[in-house]
Amino acid sequence: MKKRNIKELVIINIILLIPLILYGLFKNGYLLYTKNLVSIGEYFKPLYLTLISIGIKVIFDLIINHKILINYNLLYMILISMIMPYNINLIVYAITLSITYFLSTILESKIKFNKVCFIYLVIILVNSLFQGLTFLSPLESKYSFSFSFIDLLLGRNIGGISSTSIFFSLLAYTLLINSYYYKKDIPLTINITYLILAFITYLITKDNSILLNSEIIFGSIFVATLPKYSPYRKSKQILSSILIGLLTFALSFLNPTLSIYLAIFIISLLPNVELLKKKTSK
Repeated sequence: MKKRNIKELVIINIILLIPLILYGLFKNGYLLYTKNLVSIGEYFKPLYLTLISIGIKVIFDLIINHKILINYNLLYMILISMIMPYNINLIVYAITLSITYFLSTILESKIKFNKVCFIYLVIILVNSLFQGLTFLSPLESKYSFSFSFIDLLLGRNIGGISSTSIFFSLLAYTLLINSYYYKKDIPLTINITYLILAFITYLITKDNSILLNSEIIFGSIFVATLPKYSPYRKSKQILSSILIGLLTFALSFLNPTLSIYLAIFIISLLPNVELLKKKTSK
């Protein structure tokens, strides 16, 4: 893909992410502030995370390249900021993100893996050691809600700080499928595979808690389709997407929010097995 096309696709993705970030500010800023659960400074936490990510990317660009680049790394950093849990510590986030971003850049030359998922999972692990793991906002921790389908569609779900709006994720998908470079079959296959299994589970157990998962929709649309970390051949796209859907379903019983990113990361490692086989067969 030419640099101009990469720049255009990155900009398009970032524009489509803006409504999700704004909804994150509403859900995890405005609503919490009106309930007196956060201060005015904490109101903008979803935006702080995104600005920290962009700031770190800019600093690395200036140090290494002596100029600011609009490339996939910028998109990666914004995506990471959006899928963080509400209770993420900003200092822990900034330090861990800086270290893992640097390390992943070095590791990428030696091993194939989804960079977004790798950095995300490391930050989650480190933050969990300090504060435990929860994706509940202060409002969700304090009260128990019964939302309508429309509420859930708009984003009143438990998940990343700026990634819970199913409506804006699906709207972005309908626009992205018009791009020649976007791998539109991946999100479709992942979600069909997952929903078939989730629906069968619902028929057996009558538990519908895993049927509608905003994080799986967001992750499949924006993270699983990243060009560098997903297959180019359509047959391999379908196969890897089915595997991601199956693994996401299995892992959702452990943690429904983390499941999609764990699955994407694990499946992104499979090309390394093929490379190892080729090397050993020579």
